[in-house]
Amino acid sequence: MTSQSELNWRAALCRQLAKQEPANRGLWMAEAENWSRLSKEKLRREAAAKIASGIFASLRARSARCLSIPASARVA
Repeated sequence: MTSQSELNWRAALCRQLAKQEPANRGLWMAEAENWSRLSKEKLRREAAAKIASGIFASLRARSARCLSIPASARVA
């Protein structure tokens, strides 16, 4: 899988090529936008996965605490 830094590097390279090749500027800028979008999507996916794993860990801890309460202490 491609790292976010590599995606950013590809976007920067395309922007540099857009400056060097005015005739193909539109093509290179479109490519740069594509790589930038992919980089942002990767960042969002990683953040969402981190949040989700934290939520699940919290729920697991809560359920473990609930399950470890002795039956005599539970209110029916």
